[in-house]
Amino acid sequence: MTHPQSQFHHYIPRFILKTFADNFTLATNTELIANNSTVFKATDPDVQPRNNSHRRQPDYYINLYRAKDHSTVLSDIKRSYGLDDMYRDVTTDDCMKFERLLAKMENASSTFIRSIWAGKDLALTRSQLSDMKKFLAIMMYRAEHRRSQYYDESFDMMTMLSIRKHMANKNIERVQDVWFDNLKWLIETPTKDIMEEYRKTTKTMDPMAILREYNGPIHVVELMDFAHMATNYVCIWEAEEGSEFILSEGCFGAFEGHIGICFHNFFVVSPRYAIVLVNRQYMWGTMGMMGLRKSFFGEELHANPETVYKNGPLPAENDFSQDDVFKYRRIIVPKRDVYKVNGIFLDARTKYLTYKSSVCMYKSLRYYDKVKETMFHTHYDYTILRRKLFADMNRTHAT
Repeated sequence: MTHPQSQFHHYIPRFILKTFADNFTLATNTELIANNSTVFKATDPDVQPRNNSHRRQPDYYINLYRAKDHSTVLSDIKRSYGLDDMYRDVTTDDCMKFERLLAKMENASSTFIRSIWAGKDLALTRSQLSDMKKFLAIMMYRAEHRRSQYYDESFDMMTMLSIRKHMANKNIERVQDVWFDNLKWLIETPTKDIMEEYRKTTKTMDPMAILREYNGPIHVVELMDFAHMATNYVCIWEAEEGSEFILSEGCFGAFEGHIGICFHNFFVVSPRYAIVLVNRQYMWGTMGMMGLRKSFFGEELHANPETVYKNGPLPAENDFSQDDVFKYRRIIVPKRDVYKVNGIFLDARTKYLTYKSSVCMYKSLRYYDKVKETMFHTHYDYTILRRKLFADMNRTHAT
């Protein structure tokens, strides 16, 4: 069995990281697909030199705050927000197979995201929407903090017992191998088959019974997490002028919720834009009946897509077509709500933060300091970073 050569795999796509670099501009950005594996890469054919010569891509450096020593450095995106040898126990053929499947999913997603950046009309077919949700869910599952849960065995007792049961059923020897086995199944399995497997868990409403009784190709907790994300609906959030979204190692899929119920999953795709998966209970108007706290974010930040059905207006569910089209609009998010999103990232980060504008980051930190005791759980101290940003702003104004 041959293993792949050492590689750096990004858990936040590189084409998104570069939007946080000062030298990034949409007009000169030709890369459409992140080079997660250093194997699969695509460029926009419309902007290739006519002589087919290889034009060197510019280097992109982003602000990277390192929580361990409270330092901020300029980091090359080639080595930012990723891991060496994510598939360290996988054969070369399997590694290339998975990266190829991811690249295919990412192609459709990156095309849509590029349309968000460019101010174009936003539309996805039902099939494209399903593929994009799957890509977002898989990228969230590949993130370092999710992977480390398995490598560090940091689960509550009931979840750990269900993982041990799953390992016995599938003859898996190590807990960390469950992470990759889940990932492999999610990548290779069509969404409709994943959802059919999920329906096997809905025969009982008792979560403990599901953990005890389910026996299938994937650990049941990850199956349910994927299904819940797949049934959420998409909103496109645009930060109000004068504010920006930030990045952390957990921002691709970070959530806001209450007692296990997720209200929103956030996927920052540039300092200006975020794709948000919203709990479908809001669409149905039933979230208020569930006895949960109110979301940090108001209903004005939700918008159902305009739907064009191929088989006529409002067909029966079994008459839905994969060619149905969903049209989206950008929702302007007030500065205070942008700061709340950033506050979620600030409170949940473990290693890194990235920002583009020092001013916007400074304002986010000030807001976080004001509300962290009442809104959040971890209550990090960002005094050193705040002082650095203040000095940077004064130096900029002085010149």
